[in-house]
Amino acid sequence: MNFNDFCTTMFDLLEREPIIVSENTVLRDDLDVDSLQMVNLATSLADHYLIPFSLFIEKADKIGTVGGLFEIVKEGATYEVIQ
Repeated sequence: MNFNDFCTTMFDLLEREPIIVSENTVLRDDLDVDSLQMVNLATSLADHYLIPFSLFIEKADKIGTVGGLFEIVKEGATYEVIQ
């Protein structure tokens, strides 16, 4: 998965037309993603990429930007649940 593929998925999950964004694009200010939409997006990304939602909670400081979300998802791709 690359950044552009991630962005396509993110806009699909937000049900919005894709626009050009960078890793520094701020979800709240630049894309008008409110708190509820952010929670829904994080949940949807966790489901889509089959990663634990708890990873988004652990990395909450990164959620503010598109690049931060991308980092969480990339980390989740290598995340192993120990049972």
